[in-house]
Amino acid sequence: MEMNFTVIASGSSGNCYFIESNGHYIFVDAGATLTSIKKAIGKNNLDSGKSVSLFITHEHTDHISGILPLVSCFNPKVYTSKETARALIAKGVDSNIVYGIDANITYDFTDFALMPFDTIHDAVQPFGFRFDFGGNIFSIATDFGIITDEIFKAIEESNILLVESNYEEELLKKNKKYPDYLKRRILSKEGHLSNKDAFYLLAELSKRKLQRCFLGHVSENNNDYDILEKYADAADNMFNVQTSVLRQKKSKLFNI
Repeated sequence: MEMNFTVIASGSSGNCYFIESNGHYIFVDAGATLTSIKKAIGKNNLDSGKSVSLFITHEHTDHISGILPLVSCFNPKVYTSKETARALIAKGVDSNIVYGIDANITYDFTDFALMPFDTIHDAVQPFGFRFDFGGNIFSIATDFGIITDEIFKAIEESNILLVESNYEEELLKKNKKYPDYLKRRILSKEGHLSNKDAFYLLAELSKRKLQRCFLGHVSENNNDYDILEKYADAADNMFNVQTSVLRQKKSKLFNI
């Protein structure tokens, strides 16, 4: 089944993704302005005949800053963890459209199945999401400091993966603008995933079913796109996984 995948925003300053598949429109996170969302997906209004869903990974600002305008414009049902649902409602999202869901349970929608999974991050109850479009499995896993057995198990059958590749460790350690406590937070198990750890994950998943990968949620201050492109080229050449680097504030459409 062919899908259109639009990266609206991916990085420290904002995260928002859009999937169009058969009879459904899917947003993952809402860390972008309504103007940038409309521009990226090329539509002022989505086809009223299709259902719209919004899946929220966690409540940090770079993932929900645009949620109220998005909800007002597109009228989606919002799915997230139960604790994150409470956080969204406290920020003004209508409780009637927010649904708290559980990790490691498969939810059947009209044209796809969804399985949320727990991640480790300094948020109230963060999730990653695994979407199954008729056997074509697309997982989105960002904002975690270590690859737990649970995360690996959730995404190991993925054909397509969007994974965080947040920082290059040496650049982070040399960054004089970041205080030590912030560096420790990023490096911790509740922080973010490094380039090397993301590359290690690709190596392991390439032994299974992974064919396509997106490296996202890139730090503006502790990473380098030239370095990331080298990782992506290595993944292509060594693992036979087609790998793309997602750049901050640059929307892009992929047919997958």
